[in-house]
Amino acid sequence: MSKYAKLNSDLIVENIIVCDDSQISTQYGHHIKETQETGIANIGDYYDNYVNKFIAPKPFDSWVLNDSFEWESPVGENPNRLTHVWDEESQNWVEL
Repeated sequence: MSKYAKLNSDLIVENIIVCDDSQISTQYGHHIKETQETGIANIGDYYDNYVNKFIAPKPFDSWVLNDSFEWESPVGENPNRLTHVWDEESQNWVEL
């Protein structure tokens, strides 16, 4: 059994299914198999067919996609995920 992401016409993941590889052709729509190369797909992700990766939606306008195809803030990692959140207006991590 494998996981497949069903894409809409804009290459956005609209559903995740699990099925045998031999049965995927019986499913309606365009599906991409999750692999180590593509990464894990989540509903709402974009599939970039040029790099064969699922990419999460951009969380904030100021964030950039890094070489690992993950979004990062312009000032680096969150200092403490339990006590800090990103503030787009100040372009910085702020304490809750």
